[in-house]
Amino acid sequence: MALNPQDKKSLEEIHRLFLELEKSSRDFSFDADALKNLKNKLSLLKNSENPDVSRLTDLQKHLVEGMSLKHFVSFAVPVERLLHKNLQDDEFLIVENDKTETQLEKIPLVFVLDNMRSAFNVGSIFRTAECLGVEKIYLCGYTPTPDQWKVEKTAMGTEQNVSWAEGGKLLECLEELKDEGYRVIALETAASAVDLYQNFEQEPTAFVFGNERFGLDPEILKVIDEVRIIPLRGMKNSLNVGVTAAVAGFEWMRQWRQQK
Repeated sequence: MALNPQDKKSLEEIHRLFLELEKSSRDFSFDADALKNLKNKLSLLKNSENPDVSRLTDLQKHLVEGMSLKHFVSFAVPVERLLHKNLQDDEFLIVENDKTETQLEKIPLVFVLDNMRSAFNVGSIFRTAECLGVEKIYLCGYTPTPDQWKVEKTAMGTEQNVSWAEGGKLLECLEELKDEGYRVIALETAASAVDLYQNFEQEPTAFVFGNERFGLDPEILKVIDEVRIIPLRGMKNSLNVGVTAAVAGFEWMRQWRQQK
């Protein structure tokens, strides 16, 4: 049964309260007034003519003092599903254990992103880069920058801790990096690609990631130092570019740490 405008409005408000409580609370500690407000909103759903909505009023009976955050979140799921919500990382509570002390020394690795369309992928790569301690991210072509709110939202503040620059044309960016002593490596499913897990040269490195659908242009592959590929065992021949950046980056860091 489809939601009428009033039911949808009520569920959107309840969902907003669930998320606010989730993000502001720790296990066994919820703001009493905010929790009471949420329970009151849920109790009003009993007046809905939609049975899928009215049955949600029973959720308020389970929202008790001393419940764990995991317990609390489980009761938000029926609301999310009825609203057909597809939540992303930036909407979850995942920052409560972030470090506050001075960041460790950067590793001699940079990421170069060319003509990426997805702000979500770019924001994801910023988060990976920050966790790795990458020196810098270069955003080439029409790749969105952290000035765009969708990137900023997905990056979750990491864009403030990672140096980045608009790289302009990819070829010029790579030539400048090579002049500065970086070994340029493309992550690509090319026939000449080397297995990611083979040893890397222990020198400043630039990983290059191309468009999510089309990859890198052939002329770009002619000027890089090598191509690496992540060995896959399934039917698909590639990973999401954000996942690729994480896998490649952490493997490079693992080898770099062993050689220190």
